[in-house]
Amino acid sequence: MTISASTLSTWLPPRRRAFVQTLALIVAAMLVSMLLSDPAHAQAADGVTSMAENIKTWLTGTFAKTIAVIAVVIVGFMFFTGRASLGLLVTVIVGIFIVFSAQWIVDTITGGA
Repeated sequence: MTISASTLSTWLPPRRRAFVQTLALIVAAMLVSMLLSDPAHAQAADGVTSMAENIKTWLTGTFAKTIAVIAVVIVGFMFFTGRASLGLLVTVIVGIFIVFSAQWIVDTITGGA
């Protein structure tokens, strides 16, 4: 059974539909990232490890910093217009902390192995 775009719009509520569309965009970007892996890294490690390293670099590198800045700016504008709560600000800050501390968190849990 295939689901067309018009069926998806009537089947899912708007927030869920936006989430599904965003998730599809992220998956598509990850697939493009996998296809554009650097050949020099592929010689040093097997293909799966190289692909995983590329995804990790992409998700915690400059792209993530740009998204974090955009998120903080959006929350700032929401505060400016009176539409944000302190909970939203804390959620964004904790999310940014987790994204950029992911390597340290995993190294701490696994003992740096």
